[in-house]
Amino acid sequence: MSGIPFLTIFSCADNVTNVDFLDIDFTSAGFDSPPIIVASTSKDVNVFASDITASTARLNFSATFTGRVTYIIRPAT
Repeated sequence: MSGIPFLTIFSCADNVTNVDFLDIDFTSAGFDSPPIIVASTSKDVNVFASDITASTARLNFSATFTGRVTYIIRPAT
């Protein structure tokens, strides 16, 4: 199917201990512009992305967090 670009999706999960944020690097995905990031935690703590670039971002937690954070990153367009 010529003319249809491939959709690159980067997913990962990290175990963290006693953190307020986690800096993530997804350079290997090769995005050209800042992507959409969806994240969730293994406990009742909110998480949101900030400082998003085409290759890095920061995941911020609503409280000091210990557990597993899972995130999926996909192109914005």
